[in-house]
Amino acid sequence: MAIINPSPKQLSEQSRKELYYTVFSTLCRLEIDVSPVNYELMYDIVSGNNPELREKFARLNKPISEEDLGALARIYLPHHFANSIHDESANRLQSELTTLKESLLSGQNSLSNYSNMLGQATGKISSADPRDVKTIQSQLQAIRHMTEAQQSASTQILDRVSTQISTVEAIANDVEEFERTKFTHLATNLANRRGFNKKLAELYGGERYPDGMSLLLCNLLALEPFDAKERIKLKEAVLERLGFVVARTVQATDFAAWLDRPQIGILVGTTAEAEIQKIADHIKKSCLAALDSRQAKMPVVTGRFGCSASYDAGTASELVGQAEKALQIATETTSDRVVFFSGGAAAGARKDWMLYRN
Repeated sequence: MAIINPSPKQLSEQSRKELYYTVFSTLCRLEIDVSPVNYELMYDIVSGNNPELREKFARLNKPISEEDLGALARIYLPHHFANSIHDESANRLQSELTTLKESLLSGQNSLSNYSNMLGQATGKISSADPRDVKTIQSQLQAIRHMTEAQQSASTQILDRVSTQISTVEAIANDVEEFERTKFTHLATNLANRRGFNKKLAELYGGERYPDGMSLLLCNLLALEPFDAKERIKLKEAVLERLGFVVARTVQATDFAAWLDRPQIGILVGTTAEAEIQKIADHIKKSCLAALDSRQAKMPVVTGRFGCSASYDAGTASELVGQAEKALQIATETTSDRVVFFSGGAAAGARKDWMLYRN
């Protein structure tokens, strides 16, 4: 009987099904409600996509309460709570700005009163008989007391204003961190799929057509063996190293995201195939250096690349779909080179597309 080895695509689908089963079975075993939020939370824990979340989840008291899960979800899945978090921040900000305004008005009134009393005391001194030393000394004493009181009041107001400004800055930082977490894959520190979709929307939602851009999709590592529960910690370390390699390779004007399947998506500001091939070669070389697969604990570096250019794609979904087709060819033919998608010389020829290797 002939033995048929499964294709890489079949292995990937099987691995994905096993991961889904593990997520559902874990939720059921822990008697956690299988809601969309809890599923996504458990998926990030089981898959190793978020090591920090995994550690915090492991420290929760058993049985795990909905309150504890909700607290984790608000931190690590903020997109599910976007409206409430922004509303809460807006309310806090409004309250602090109101208090800040009151403090500034209090300071303004205090200075105004001090100025009036100083003017009155100065007027009394000016109108006093120069020989009336007692009156002059009394008014000078009053000015000194008023000045000391004003200095004390000003110090208190400045302290309050400084505290309120710090609070306002902290609220702004909370919102900024929320946005960062919302669009960041924490294990690799690259953008996540939400960030990737947002970038594509910005790219194709602008006033000008996004000419001169390319999407490079990469499957860099054979990570399936690391989906096992006992190897999650190692997978987290591998993903962190991979994210560092990719971030160091791409240009500051380019954009890289961890997509899971395919693994990496990179938007580059060029359609020159030679330049894109250089990027792919550099990433693969860096992965080989950072993740030496001769060590039993390291994943095999596969390095498969598919690329599409914006001039062949009228929409973001076309750009992604064409790059995925190119990546599929690279995977099935085990090509070490970037497979480029071509839609013809002009945009009107997009129906007659072909795939070719550089």
